[in-house]
Amino acid sequence: MAFEMPKSGEGVSLGSLEDMLMPAIITSEKDLKAVLAEIKTGKDVDAAQLLYYTNEVNQNNLTVNMCASMVKERGDTLKTATQKFG
Repeated sequence: MAFEMPKSGEGVSLGSLEDMLMPAIITSEKDLKAVLAEIKTGKDVDAAQLLYYTNEVNQNNLTVNMCASMVKERGDTLKTATQKFG
């Protein structure tokens, strides 16, 4: 299912956030798992490989943190709107 960005004025629902963010998180997790599988083989790891692995962990961390921040901002907006109407 292809995700379509909301048009101006339609707003962003939590469902559309999930549709937009989950592919990025899933891809990042797959990349990280592939890198960790290389480490588990038991072969010697050199400094360049450690740097690569560290970079993958950092990219995954950044991806998840950005997605979490977007969801939190949306939740805060919904909470504020609810308090104003309630």
